[in-house]
Amino acid sequence: MSKTIYYLGAGASYGKRDESKNILEGLPVVSEIPSQFDEFREFIYKADIPEDALYTFHGYINARGKDLANEKQYMLNAMDELRDKIKEHATIDTYARKLYLTGDKWALDKLKCILSLFFIWEQLEHKPDNRYDTFLANVLEAKILTLPKDISILSWNYDSQIEIAYRSYKMDSGLAIYEKNIQGQWPQLTPNGRIIKVNGSATLADDSVLQGIMNNKEVPIEVQLIHYYSYAMSDTSQLGIQFKTHLSFAWEDTSNQLNLIDTISATVSDTQYVVIIGYSFPYFNRVTDRSIFAAMPNLKKVYVQDINPDAVIQAIQAVLPSDRKIAVEPIKDCGQFFLPAEL
Repeated sequence: MSKTIYYLGAGASYGKRDESKNILEGLPVVSEIPSQFDEFREFIYKADIPEDALYTFHGYINARGKDLANEKQYMLNAMDELRDKIKEHATIDTYARKLYLTGDKWALDKLKCILSLFFIWEQLEHKPDNRYDTFLANVLEAKILTLPKDISILSWNYDSQIEIAYRSYKMDSGLAIYEKNIQGQWPQLTPNGRIIKVNGSATLADDSVLQGIMNNKEVPIEVQLIHYYSYAMSDTSQLGIQFKTHLSFAWEDTSNQLNLIDTISATVSDTQYVVIIGYSFPYFNRVTDRSIFAAMPNLKKVYVQDINPDAVIQAIQAVLPSDRKIAVEPIKDCGQFFLPAEL
């Protein structure tokens, strides 16, 4: 369906840093996560929750300060455990993979819940990567404000950077987003360009938790994050609402696995050009990467936009089909998302 596919990794949401390497825009990359996680832990630790306070969430659910203070401690304990594990392993993904392979579902669920809340907090603390805004300004179709049918996005990121950028164009959702761990019905395929989130999203509901926190002006952000952790790690179905992390690594099976595969195949079947931005082709994802590129029989050229494109070009050789010649061109200027001449 889409002539050009944008293939996004963590570097696509990097944004900007000041001279002291503090984040001005965007999100932390793997090497920055440990120090940023310590700041997140401190943010939760400093949450002031009077025992006699009464907080209202979602417009109708009340929670006592005493109960939330207890939940705060449970969350801090989980964060301390995860922080120690992050320091023991090469990346947080490595630790997640280990939990998956050893069948420790409870610990993996805690990791994904904490990680989701961490990225929600990061996006509340920092401006979004401005390159998404510029990209949308260039490619959105006038009046209907959707991606054109010949451009789609496959994102390995579980952040909400593109959704945040889109809100300044249109408040209600006009983007066709197919997110691996959605709890409701899988969306129908639309004729316009699509956004496919291979790793799901760092959220806890089909609706945006990030936006929900921003809309609740009555309850401090840190208290809301504690509330969401408590609900996501408990059975709250009797209240008519159940939160569950939508983050799902590519090597995890979910109930939407076949829907995701079918949607990717339908989206990339006519692809001729791929623009890779900030993605390093890690070994963990190699099986999925190979299947995606194998589903592009018409692929002619791959653009690699990265500050170190040579390393990515070397890694991509392991996933490109070996039965045909596909041109690969490096793009070192990362100031804005690359727009190929073929668009």
